Amino acid sequence: MIDAELRAYLKSATGEEPPLRHGDPRWADTELLAHRLIERSAAEAALKALEQEPARKKRWDLLLLAALLQQGLGERARALDALEVVSDKLLAAGDRDGVLALLPRFLEPEPTPAAVRFLHFLSQNPAASEEERADWLRTAIGIRHADPELHADLAALLERSADPDAREAAREHRLRAVELSLDDGVHEGLSEALFRAVDEDLETAPVRIGKILLRYAALAPWSDSESILDLAIPPLEERASGRFDWDDVAPILPRLPGGTAGRAMFARLFRIVVGKEPDPEAIIQGSGILDPSESYDAIAARVPKILALPPGAYVTHQTWGIGRVLASDGDSLTLDFTGRSGHKMSFAMASRSLDRLPSDGLRVLAIEQPERARALAAEGDPEVIARVLRDMGGAATQAQMKPRLEAALPGFDATLFWKRVKERWKTDARLDTSEAYRGQFRLAPEGSEAAAATLPTIAPKAPGAGLQLIRKFLREHPEDEPRLSAHAGPLVARWSQDERLEGTMRAQALCYALSWHSVPKETAQVILADLIAAGLRPDDLALGLNQEQLLGLSRGVAGEEEFLWFAVESRLPRLREEGRERLRELLGPERYARAIEQRMTRASEHPALSARLVEHFAAHPDDAGAPTMDALLVATVRLLEGDLPEGVPERLYGLVADGGLLHRRFRATPPETETAEALERTVLHWNGSERRLVPILEFLQEVGLGDLGDEYERRRKARAQDLLEGRSTEDVDTQFTLMTRATYDRLNVEMAKIARDLKTSIPAAIEKARALGDLRENAEYEAAKQRQANAAARLQEVMGMIQRARLIENLEVDSSRVGVGTEATLRPEGNNDPPVTFWILGEGDGNIAPGVLSYRAPLARNLLGKEVGAEVELALEEKGPRLYRVESIRRRLPGQEN
Repeated sequence: MIDAELRAYLKSATGEEPPLRHGDPRWADTELLAHRLIERSAAEAALKALEQEPARKKRWDLLLLAALLQQGLGERARALDALEVVSDKLLAAGDRDGVLALLPRFLEPEPTPAAVRFLHFLSQNPAASEEERADWLRTAIGIRHADPELHADLAALLERSADPDAREAAREHRLRAVELSLDDGVHEGLSEALFRAVDEDLETAPVRIGKILLRYAALAPWSDSESILDLAIPPLEERASGRFDWDDVAPILPRLPGGTAGRAMFARLFRIVVGKEPDPEAIIQGSGILDPSESYDAIAARVPKILALPPGAYVTHQTWGIGRVLASDGDSLTLDFTGRSGHKMSFAMASRSLDRLPSDGLRVLAIEQPERARALAAEGDPEVIARVLRDMGGAATQAQMKPRLEAALPGFDATLFWKRVKERWKTDARLDTSEAYRGQFRLAPEGSEAAAATLPTIAPKAPGAGLQLIRKFLREHPEDEPRLSAHAGPLVARWSQDERLEGTMRAQALCYALSWHSVPKETAQVILADLIAAGLRPDDLALGLNQEQLLGLSRGVAGEEEFLWFAVESRLPRLREEGRERLRELLGPERYARAIEQRMTRASEHPALSARLVEHFAAHPDDAGAPTMDALLVATVRLLEGDLPEGVPERLYGLVADGGLLHRRFRATPPETETAEALERTVLHWNGSERRLVPILEFLQEVGLGDLGDEYERRRKARAQDLLEGRSTEDVDTQFTLMTRATYDRLNVEMAKIARDLKTSIPAAIEKARALGDLRENAEYEAAKQRQANAAARLQEVMGMIQRARLIENLEVDSSRVGVGTEATLRPEGNNDPPVTFWILGEGDGNIAPGVLSYRAPLARNLLGKEVGAEVELALEEKGPRLYRVESIRRRLPGQEN
């Protein structure tokens, strides 16, 4: 049943269509009726009724009503169809207010093509402000980018502004309008705009204007473009030489007239194209452009071949090396190679066997101007990178460029160059360094502004690789940290809370999350407490800034005291100072002093920390909690007896060496009796490396305790002699290790290699494996970690052997009895079996020669000390125990025959 109000409205729509005007009462009545029908849920029935009206597609009021009802039912597409007809009627009637009222429906939620027509109509209203008209045109261009009329209208409007920015925008839209017309194949009516472009714009944008003119000349009759080109060629020759391609000018050929004037003008255009080639005139001559007998088709076919390998260009041949093109006519080339000057080659063969070197690349510069090439490299000039990139096609990594640089400049110091150029490449317009943090470089498009750094792509399941990328990015682009924090902040926060990750990795992620405010401080402290409980130390992080960050965060967290003691042993002085101050504050003066004494007494448990405490208090004996100088001396000697991290022994030696803090103190005031007794107990029962004891003995000699050194030396010689002569096996396995010089040298080489692997290849393998993802099911990661553990264990083993080593070549060997450095021949008793010979040498010497026995081997222990004629029972291989008699003994050392 038709709604009564609608029935009345439809009855009133049977007469003539009312004049269309937005302010007409009929418009208001229609909007009110639509609103009521929608409220009463009668919109659908009303639309069905409208479908029966003969005038529903003609009358604006019925169209408007249908559109409003359809919009109320969510049928936007149908509503816009009806409203578009109404809007066109408003355009025809010149009712701008009506168009403006309906416009939002065509723009939201997304614009429609029809909106462009209405926006353009509104922009023609002289009664509107210029700002409104410009906004309407900008909105229209945003919908239809490639409409030359819109750009031309906006340019004309903006040109009337006094604002320099607006006038610059007008210039851009004016030129864009011309380019879009040419895109559409339209050249009519553009000559005035082109003359203006030559007059006003060619100086500042020669390439852009030149391309516009060339495109116009390819479309318009020659008579229309000749005068414009004649005006433009001189400034183009000056400002755009070598900045166009053959493809830019080739389409003009069919437009040229048959006479010489057209050819001469085209030759000038072509000379601009090849202006940066090594020999432009030879290219012009070889092309045949100036020869009236040459057809334009023949020229068009010949020129691309000439430009592929032009006269003057350097080329490479796989066998002949680097040469140069002397001449080319497109069919054949004349070449100059070492030993092959004037060699002829067909273009077909040349295109297969020759590669052209870019004339603006580094290799050509190194050939033509070697001194300049080396000067640029020595200065760290980014032009070197730009030239190498041209040689390599425009893009390459730092690693890929290195061999090219070294090939072009033999003896080139690549490391020094990259260090110097790094400070300058960001501001060089020729280079796109947006991914320099990844070692990736590109040539920037000509005339472009410096590209913003490309934010790294970080895989959520590869935190190791991700954190490494973040570090590299911030090292190269610290100014972009705000962008990176928004990009990666949530991810590093998640990593910092992932208990499956290694502690150092979590700590690094936590530092970024703190800096970027990605985690609350309370949450960060909970994470840090977990990391401290798992053994995290400040020195585990590479950057001092991060160490300070975590030290500040540790205030009040569980494990704070232990973390502060770790800080006291840090490699950073400011961190050590803060750690001591915080510990005094946290523990109080008395507990702090006792804690220092306790950690010094148990130096073997905290060797690095104890060493730092000794160093500090030796330099600052008046600091709160400082032990006595005598206590520091005893601690120093005991530390040197045990295993110490790399670098610590050297620092401790500095304290007891001539001029050192402890040396000066005890030269002036000898150690107390109790201190001397403690030193005696340590030295006479020394369990560490003898090499480490030597500086201590020298120190004791100089501070009045030389008798202690003499007694140690007496006991050491007695033990060594007993062992060598076989009278005792005491200390065979503990005090020192005997070996030959060859084995000692081999162990040093092995130690250096393992230490290098632990710093380079093994961490790289771990990092690579970690980047593969979940560490719980990562076989590569487990293998790399096991390799690290094995290498570390072997390093400690080798270091121990070297530290305890004594060289057999330096010992006095007694050849009257079996001992180290002797060769013994034994004959079996009771049968005619051949004798056996054993050469007694040191630990690890088994590969020197057959028959070598280590003095620590069970078989050798039975032989040590035996004289010629002595009998000894030996179990050799499967024969079981048998009795042997020592037949002969001789002194024998590697490289010596005595």
